[in-house]
Amino acid sequence: MRTQPFGTRAGRLYEALLDVPFYESRTVTVLFPRDSPRHPKVWSDGPTESPHRYGERLLCMWDPDDPSECRWVFEDGLLALFGMTVAHLFREAWWRETGEWLGPQAWHGPNQEAALSEEA
Repeated sequence: MRTQPFGTRAGRLYEALLDVPFYESRTVTVLFPRDSPRHPKVWSDGPTESPHRYGERLLCMWDPDDPSECRWVFEDGLLALFGMTVAHLFREAWWRETGEWLGPQAWHGPNQEAALSEEA
């Protein structure tokens, strides 16, 4: 993993090349917004088909209302966030290959309702 921190007006930005087991490495960008550093935003390059993304690049890895043991919290640190990101990217790649999402899923609104009903 390589990381490159940047300070911006928006907050603290990190870019890393993360190895995704059994799949291609991905360049990930993490922004700790200046106004809410405890709620980072995580983007990834590569294929964009996923039931757990906002738009094409922003990853949805947990529901903010999930209990702290089910999501990343600031005290976990950057390396733990990168670890959760690798797990998410692995699940996305697996889903694209098999149609099966490994692990828990949070509600995403009407589009996800259709996708989840197709799985049932």
